Order: sequence, then C-alpha cells, then structure tokens
Amino acid sequence: MNLRSILQEEAPIAGVNIVPVIDLCLVLLIILMVTSPLLQTADLPVKLPKAITIESKERNIAITQSTDGRLGMNTDIITLDQMVAELTKLVKKDPDMLIILRVDQTSSYLSLTDLIVKCKKAGARNISIGTEQKKVNG
Repeated sequence: MNLRSILQEEAPIAGVNIVPVIDLCLVLLIILMVTSPLLQTADLPVKLPKAITIESKERNIAITQSTDGRLGMNTDIITLDQMVAELTKLVKKDPDMLIILRVDQTSSYLSLTDLIVKCKKAGARNISIGTEQKKVNG
C-alpha cells in the first residue's frame, strides 16, 4: 500500500442518483394510502351490527303514515291501537324484525317521533326510516 494511493481523493460525483429517493417516496405514498381510511373514523371500540338486506324482506314490517294521520301496516289500513297490538305480537315472535317507518315528507316531525315511540313501546328494536332514493342527473 502506497501512502499516495491512500491520500488520493476520489473524483467528485457529477450527478445525484434519485432512484432511491423515488423508491422511498412511492413506499411512503402507499403507506399513506393504506392508513388514511383508518384515520377517518373515531378511535372508539364499536361492534357494528350486521346489515339487513333486501333478501330478508319477509321479515320486514312497513308502517306507513299519510299526511292526514291514517296508518297502514304492510298492505292493511289500521288504527294506531291496532298497529301497536299487531306490532307487539309480531315483535314477540321475532325481536330482530326490521320496522320501516314510511312517513310523508310534508308531515310534522312530531308525528314521526310519536310513531317511533309507539314502535319502541311495542318492543321493536330495529327501526328504520324509509326514504326515496334521489335520482342523479347524468
């Protein structure tokens, strides 16, 4: 070994190799894309219920209330007392039955809340508010 060869400096690098920088940026981008959906929800321990699909339609009860206060249960027009009695019988048979409340959009909010209270008193646990899907102009 020659002292001159040890002390001799290497030639300076003329260009910067950016391939490792690009690789690192792509890895960070992938990590960000994977973790970003996890950051959109609150960090609370929640056990989500199973979804009820259209296939279980025979287990659904549709309760309809018109603007003049008349009630219908599935296809029958009934009174409020009849609705509570019939709903109580049906919910005792199947407590996980889905109750769909269909109330006219011009009806008062109070009529909807009264209907929800009556359903809960009858023992219903799964109550949903029926809506009509908006049509998207495309």
